[in-house]
Amino acid sequence: MQLHQLRYFVSVVNSGSITKAAERCFISQPSISQQIAKLEENVGKKLFARINGKLVLTEPGHILYEQAGKILRSLDEAKRRVSDFDNTNGGSVSIGILPTLAPFLLPSALAALSEKFPNAFVIVREDISESLIAAAKRGELDILIEALPFDENNLSVERLFLDPFYLAVHSGHYLAEMEEIHVDVLEGMSFILLEDMHCLTRQIEQFCFSEQFIPKVAFQASQISTIKLLIESQYGISILPSISREDTLDSKIRYVRLVGGDKMPEREIVLATARDRYYSPAAEFFIKTIKKQYKK
Repeated sequence: MQLHQLRYFVSVVNSGSITKAAERCFISQPSISQQIAKLEENVGKKLFARINGKLVLTEPGHILYEQAGKILRSLDEAKRRVSDFDNTNGGSVSIGILPTLAPFLLPSALAALSEKFPNAFVIVREDISESLIAAAKRGELDILIEALPFDENNLSVERLFLDPFYLAVHSGHYLAEMEEIHVDVLEGMSFILLEDMHCLTRQIEQFCFSEQFIPKVAFQASQISTIKLLIESQYGISILPSISREDTLDSKIRYVRLVGGDKMPEREIVLATARDRYYSPAAEFFIKTIKKQYKK
């Protein structure tokens, strides 16, 4: 059994396709198929079954996948430890973060990291919640900044802060002068929300549904910045997290406190790390910086 065969095998499982795995591993599809066949011959078991045209792990395949992941993560960790030994550049750090958090949390934290370790190798992965959590559990990320709830198995989770939701309206809107508002008075108004793939959209909708309110969605955007531009152009209103607020005097957007149920709607932002994982000096510094800046 060769290490490169294990890497190819794990890549096939993670990508769900021999073709995609070949692209990620920069080898030809016939070559990766041949190596998987040799691996199956070596272990004496079929690792994959094809069901409805899709590759599915067999029971022996599941066992090998779990163990191969541990082996490869241990090997990568050993390489990082050796690379960081007596090295002053800080090493490498991989950060996974939601698109609804990255523009507001990362700039100051990365600036501090750059000042401390200007030559550190930093990877930032901005993605939807499901992809980030899966990557963290596969050991592809050192640090994950997420919003609860999610499956916390195999991760150490520490709360950073609560992020309340506000109604965002144009400064000229008649609701802009209100101090607080209940969603039941927003019936029929045009809402601008993020696309459904964002967990923030699901959390906002969950709050609205709990108040027996269904927002009339006129636009869906992929970024909070786009939602703000649409509000400024008076295309509608939205519900946005507090962290995205810009309460400057010249701002065209006003934020009104939402009320409903027992408490103000909000999301819980956490920092998650893999248990028993080696962290480079740069990674440890970034974790300390995030906690210092945002933990409440």
